[in-house]
Amino acid sequence: MKSTPNHVTREYTGIVLERIKHLPPGGKMGDLPAHLQHESFVRKGDKKTGGPNMRLLRLEMDKPALTVTAYIFNKFVHPKEDRHLTPREAACLQDFPIDYEFKGTLGQVHQQIGNAVPVKLGKAIAHEVAKYFERQNIRGEILLASYFCGAGGLDLGFEQASNECLQFKTGFTTDIEKWAEKTINHNRPQWNFHRADIRTLAPELVKESLGCFPQVIIGGPPCQPFSVAGKQKATKDPLGTLYRDYIRHIDFLKPEIVVLENVYGLAQVKSVNMILEIYKSFEKIGYKVIHKELMAADYGTPQKRRRLIFVAAKNLQYFQFPQPTHCEFENLFGIPLYEGAGNAITRLPQPVIKAIRCIQVRD
Repeated sequence: MKSTPNHVTREYTGIVLERIKHLPPGGKMGDLPAHLQHESFVRKGDKKTGGPNMRLLRLEMDKPALTVTAYIFNKFVHPKEDRHLTPREAACLQDFPIDYEFKGTLGQVHQQIGNAVPVKLGKAIAHEVAKYFERQNIRGEILLASYFCGAGGLDLGFEQASNECLQFKTGFTTDIEKWAEKTINHNRPQWNFHRADIRTLAPELVKESLGCFPQVIIGGPPCQPFSVAGKQKATKDPLGTLYRDYIRHIDFLKPEIVVLENVYGLAQVKSVNMILEIYKSFEKIGYKVIHKELMAADYGTPQKRRRLIFVAAKNLQYFQFPQPTHCEFENLFGIPLYEGAGNAITRLPQPVIKAIRCIQVRD
């Protein structure tokens, strides 16, 4: 029997195990007995400071997880078992199919999963893009080009939003990371992946690869310069200006509609008005643009992940943002409650336990 990909754990020992055992559902570092709290856990009134171990949190069965990130996979503890999550379980919180295998080192796998757009959020957006075309009596195959695709979460959302009348076909994907190339080529070789730096990638080569102009362009320029978890250097960081190259490609390829996604922190950058910058950039090349912050849990993802979504089009009156399909509290309208993180990951088979020898686990 074939094992579930990226679903490997290990046995935990020492103080790491003791901390995990003492965590109640929803419990975090501050809920532990004082002798088990990490030495970096410093209380300053209501403010707490510390390192990565501060973020320890046991998931709950019927509540969505907080945001899955690329670098703190020691954050989440399994809701029932005394261990941290496997990469597959984290991918489950991002809605990836169980057979979608991530390639690369463990760190690269973590980064791919943590940086991804939740698939169900992508699907909700894609459903509205489909309606955009249907309202204009456009049917059949819709060709799509994807930039900064990473592991392909947004692309999978568009793939899953296809229906009998309209089918999204990803004909071109690109990212600068080698691990993204391996993951996409393994799972979706038909997506025609090109590993390239967008700053030197000629849009003419994109058109040549596709054989025509794409009708949809999607992408999420690097979010680290805008994240509230970072220093928010914005355009002072070279990565923070890559959206301009994205606009340059859009200007040449002239798709019907464009989706740009990023962290919600982009709207909170103090050094520059990024919202206004993006609006001006699209308007300069003849597109109308709107934006909205969307919560992944509102669309069935077992995770409270917020993303800022920009949609640009020539005929923007045909587009509207998706209405939530789930909600946090009981309601009179019969809307399903948020998907619980524990309920989602406990549907997976048991992980493989990998023996780790000659490695000292850090406190």
